[in-house]
Amino acid sequence: MTLPIAEVKDIAKRLTTTNDRKQYNSIIKLVNGLVIPEDVTQLEEEETERSLRFLVMSLFQIFKKLFSRGDLTLPSAKKITLEKEQFVKWCRKVYEAFKTKLLSTISDIPFETSLGLDSLDVYLQLMDLESTHFASKKDAPFFPNKTFRKLIIALWSSNMGELEDVKESGASENVIIIEFTEKYYKKFADIQYYFQSEFNQLLEEPAYQDLLLGNVGKWLTLANHDEHCSNADADLEIFVPNPPQAIENESKFKSNFEKNWLFLLNGQLSLQQYKSILLILHKRIIPHFHTPTKLMDFLTDSYNLQSSNNNAGVIPILALNGLFELMRRFNLEYPNFYMKLYQIINPDLMHVKYRARFFRLMDIFLSSTHLSAHLVASFIKRLARLTLESPPSAIVTVIPFVYNLIRKHPNCMIMLHNPAFISNPFQTPDQVLHLKSLKENYVDPFDVNESDPELTHALDSSLWELASLMDHYHPNVATLAKIFAQPFKKLNYNMEDFLDWNYDSLLSAESSRKLKTLPTLEFEDFTSIFDNEDGDDEPSLQSNSYLQGVAW
Repeated sequence: MTLPIAEVKDIAKRLTTTNDRKQYNSIIKLVNGLVIPEDVTQLEEEETERSLRFLVMSLFQIFKKLFSRGDLTLPSAKKITLEKEQFVKWCRKVYEAFKTKLLSTISDIPFETSLGLDSLDVYLQLMDLESTHFASKKDAPFFPNKTFRKLIIALWSSNMGELEDVKESGASENVIIIEFTEKYYKKFADIQYYFQSEFNQLLEEPAYQDLLLGNVGKWLTLANHDEHCSNADADLEIFVPNPPQAIENESKFKSNFEKNWLFLLNGQLSLQQYKSILLILHKRIIPHFHTPTKLMDFLTDSYNLQSSNNNAGVIPILALNGLFELMRRFNLEYPNFYMKLYQIINPDLMHVKYRARFFRLMDIFLSSTHLSAHLVASFIKRLARLTLESPPSAIVTVIPFVYNLIRKHPNCMIMLHNPAFISNPFQTPDQVLHLKSLKENYVDPFDVNESDPELTHALDSSLWELASLMDHYHPNVATLAKIFAQPFKKLNYNMEDFLDWNYDSLLSAESSRKLKTLPTLEFEDFTSIFDNEDGDDEPSLQSNSYLQGVAW
C-alpha cells in the first residue's frame, strides 16, 4: 500500500523547512514506503504511479536538503565528534537505502513507465551531488564511480519495454537504456569514461559475466554512435562539476572500450547481432581500438557461420568486408581472403535480397590492379557460369560487372578473344585442319569444383556463357550481353545503375519504354484458317460474329 500523497507532503515539508533531527526518523517511513507493488496491474493504475513518483521526488528534495546541511558529509578527523560521526553514518545508511529503492524501480518494473525514467534522472542527480559533497576536500576532483557501478548493474538487469517480439533484434528496445544513452552517455565525457572503466571491471567478476554477456543488445544500443570521448570531433560536456583528470586519458578509454568489445564478441550473439556489429565495424568500432587486428578471430568466426548456419545470409560477406578493412588500413596478413570470397559465390547468391550489397563490396575487393590474372579470371568465369541459371535481374548486374573487370584487367581479354581459335585467310591447309580439330575437340578446362581461384584454369577457358546470353529470352539481357561482341571502347559502367534491378523494375522499364518505330505485326485471318469445309451457312466457332465477343 503506497503512502498517501498528503502524508508524504506533510513529512517532506517538516524535514525540509526545519532542522529538527527528531523529524529525521520520518525519512525511514518514506523510504520504506517506496515499494514496487507485486501486483503489476496495481502499478499500472495512474493513481499508484502518481503516488510513487511524488514519493520519489519528495525523497530527492529531502536528501538534497541533507546534502546542503552537511548531514551526509563527514568532517575532517580533527573536527568530528563521536555523536556527529554516528549521526552522519546513520544518514548515509538511510541514503543508501533510498538509492537501492531507486535502482529497484529501474531494474524491476517489467513494462514501460515514466516512473523508471524519473528514478534514473533522480539517481544521476544524486551522483552529481555526491561528486561535490563526497570529495576528499572542497573542490577536489571526484566521480562517484561505485554509485555509478550499481546503476550499470541495474540498467543491465532491467527489462523495461523489451517485448518478446523484439528480443532477437540487434539492438535493445529497453526504454531505460535508450534514455540513459541519449540523455547522458552520448553527451558527457566523464559518463562515457567511467562507464567503460566500471563495465570492464564488472566483466572480470564471475558474478556479473552472465548478466552482461546475456544482454549484448543493450551494449549495441549504448555503443552504436559516433560521439565517443576518444573522437577528436566529439563535442562532449562533463556531467559532474569537477571530474578527475583521468577522463582526458584517451588511451585508457580506448583500452577499456576495446577490452569490453572483445569480451562481448566472444559471447553468444544472434544472427541479427552479428549483422548489426559487422555493419558498424569499420566506422564505429575499429577507429576506437588500439589494435584493430584483434578483431580477426571474430571476423573469421563470423565468416564460418555459413558452414554451421544456413541462415547466415549476408554475414559472411560483411565479415570479409571487415577483414578487407583490416588488410587495407592495418596491414593484416590474411592470405585466404580471396579464396573465402570465391567460395561465397554460389547459385543462391543470385536470388537473395543482399545481392546488390555483395556486388558493391566485391567491386571494392577486386579493384586492385595488382591482383593476378588467374585470380580475376576465376571470379569472371564463376560469375559467368552462374548467369546460366540466374534470373534476368541478376544477369544485368553480372554483365557490366564482368565488363568492368576485363577493362581493369586486360590480361583476361583472352577469355573473349583467343587468337588460337581465330582463322585468317593466310592459314595453310594444315593450320585450317588443326583449327577445325581444335574447335571440335574443345573441352572447357575450367574446374568448377576447385576452391582455390588461382588453380581453376579459368584463364585458359572462354566466356561462352556470356555469348549464349546474346540469345536470352529477355530482351534487356540479350541487348546488354552484345557488348562483349563489340569493341571495348567504353571505359566502364557505373555499377549503381545496375545493382537494384528486379523483376518488377525490368517489366516496368520494358512496358514504359518509348519505341522509335511501331512493331510490324503479320498474322493470318482466323476466318481463312478455319473455313467451314462443308459449305453450310451455320455459324461456326471461327466465324467473325463469335470472335467479336472474345477479348484478345
